[in-house]
Amino acid sequence: MRSRLLTVLAASLALGMTAAPALAHTAMAKSNIADNASLAKAPADFTATFEHEASVAAVKLVSASGQQIQLAYTPTPAMAKTFTVKLPALAAGKYTLSWRAVSKDGHAMPGAVHFTITG
Repeated sequence: MRSRLLTVLAASLALGMTAAPALAHTAMAKSNIADNASLAKAPADFTATFEHEASVAAVKLVSASGQQIQLAYTPTPAMAKTFTVKLPALAAGKYTLSWRAVSKDGHAMPGAVHFTITG
């Protein structure tokens, strides 16, 4: 009975070790623009910090009318916990800033923040 228990424990440990790469998935931990934020003035940049290192493969800014706004962002394969994107001068209105981060295990994870500039 004891050897059976040890076998089960060893198998569970081995299974847990093979699942470790899944822990490299990451999510945004914080950003300087909260989702659904209402801002009196346009921010100069967007900064996001992830739970784990990732690279940001794409960033897109879209107005409420669906117009894509050009960003000066060049993707890099470098891994980091924090990334910053300079934003152009934005008029009052609603915007969606979306991105696709790639974790160390190669999984792509989308994210977005919606915000309104009131004045």
